Amino acid sequence: MRTSTRLGAGGRGALASSFALLLACLPGDALACATCALREPESAVRSVLLVVGLMLAPFLVVGVGVWAVRRLAREREELS
Repeated sequence: MRTSTRLGAGGRGALASSFALLLACLPGDALACATCALREPESAVRSVLLVVGLMLAPFLVVGVGVWAVRRLAREREELS
């Protein structure tokens, strides 16, 4: 009999949670390739710029969307 049919829905969830907990306990260096582990860490300024850029990205996407909708509405007004 297969494990998935023996465990049931609750057992599979517990097994998945256990596996996720085990992965969370592993250090990140254990999962990195040899080349990535040997690189020196990034500077603090570059890390801060990356975090700020990632925080501002959703606002940029929404802003471009709003701009495109307004432009389309303006073009439709000119045609009618």
